[in-house]
Amino acid sequence: MNIVEKRKFIHRHLHRVNEKTINELYEKLRSEEVFKAKLESRAQKSENDIQAGRVFSREEIEQRIANHFY
Repeated sequence: MNIVEKRKFIHRHLHRVNEKTINELYEKLRSEEVFKAKLESRAQKSENDIQAGRVFSREEIEQRIANHFY
């Protein structure tokens, strides 16, 4: 069964699903949306940093990390 068939099946039978299953599906979908929004926000911040010239070489990052832990 491909994804389209699965969606149609779920849609046709959704009225028979119990509340616990609905809540689990809702929480799963909601957490995916939150995660997607966070990734998009981080990507936008990274793009802004690059455009503003706020970038570091790999060596600079490794030095910062090494200095932080020692």
